[in-house]
Amino acid sequence: MRKHHFHLQYFSFYDLDGMGRHLEEMAARGWMLEKMTTFGWHYRRMEPKRLRFTVTYHDTFSVFDPEQSEGQQEYQDLCRQSGWEVAAANGPLQAFYTEDEDAPPIETDPQLVLETVERLVKKVRFSSILLLLAALFNFWMLIGRILHNPIHLLASPPSLAGGICWTLLALYSIVALVTYGRWHRKAKAAAAVGEFVQVQSHKWLLRTILGVAALALLYIPVASRLPGYRLLLAVALVLLSLIFFVPSTVQRLLKQRGVSAKVNRRCTILSNVTTTVLVTVLLTTLIFSLMDNPAFTLNEADMTAPLAAADLTGIDDERYVQQVHVDRSIFLNHFTCHEETPFDDGADLPCLSYEIVDLHVPFFYTLCQNELRSHEAAFPTIYLPAPPIADTTKVYALYVPSESLCRFLFCWENRIVELCANWILTNEQLETAARLLAP
Repeated sequence: MRKHHFHLQYFSFYDLDGMGRHLEEMAARGWMLEKMTTFGWHYRRMEPKRLRFTVTYHDTFSVFDPEQSEGQQEYQDLCRQSGWEVAAANGPLQAFYTEDEDAPPIETDPQLVLETVERLVKKVRFSSILLLLAALFNFWMLIGRILHNPIHLLASPPSLAGGICWTLLALYSIVALVTYGRWHRKAKAAAAVGEFVQVQSHKWLLRTILGVAALALLYIPVASRLPGYRLLLAVALVLLSLIFFVPSTVQRLLKQRGVSAKVNRRCTILSNVTTTVLVTVLLTTLIFSLMDNPAFTLNEADMTAPLAAADLTGIDDERYVQQVHVDRSIFLNHFTCHEETPFDDGADLPCLSYEIVDLHVPFFYTLCQNELRSHEAAFPTIYLPAPPIADTTKVYALYVPSESLCRFLFCWENRIVELCANWILTNEQLETAARLLAP
């Protein structure tokens, strides 16, 4: 039987009653609160007991204060005189318990509690608004990409996972803001007549959001078809965790040594900045150093373009520059190829570019097809009068005489190809292109 237990803190910072009820439930199950940290609460095994808990918040105390500072010691001694023993504390957050059913409550003035919460909100208001705006902006970008650029989104696991996480953050921030606004309005009216108002808990929403976010992050290594990215993600998570744990460790060690809150705060901030810079440098160096590693690159066969301008024109000129890019995920593979001559070369050679989308999930077929067709939404798109080429199911063609540009969309059962040429393709060239681009 395990003797220690760690539990994430799912409560709003002002839901002190909810915290107390949770600690009472844990004590009834045989777990006593032992330590409160920024990341969660630690418990130790004990005999199940029926205890009363109360959690208080005093912004006169700081997480940077030395352990058992004079102010906290006086406050805890005063609570002991009323029958309350301290279970754990983390700066302004203090948890007390008692076996006495008749022990008087520690907090008796709802107006003081409300004012304390309001002061805390003022301290974090600016950063919370910035975070909410960033989350809403990224959510809006995600919606735009779903509607207008789903191919790249589905082919890039980090992009999709990041968009989901930002969306979840925006959802939670809005719910938390609305919940706090309602509570504050009721608490203000109740405090005027000396009453407390219970906070509406949304811990289940937070648990669900954290679970979905964890699945979204897990999707990155699972969906990526390059094994090296899984290792890179694991290393990145370890390095990024240092940004949180190093300053926390510095803060804790300085508290244990009795260093003043002012010095502790400066040292913690300095360690945070230093760690962030070092992690950024390490990650950047690691990414660039692994670019040519076989585990992080596709096979040469995967990077080989199936079609070149020379296959259609017979002009094999060494001045051609071919750029190939491949994205892969569990949803689809996205292959792009651009073949052209340098701008300063002065050569007037036929140029070609195309995109290949191989779908592993047929559900997204129409969505991806619409994206490729919408590239030229300002112009009418017509069917080729000829029957489907090279076993294609459908062929769309667009011809813009003023630009001497030909665009074609070849559709197979699980593959869509958009072909663009800067010259008018003949029927024979179209058949050759469709044959070489066929799955």
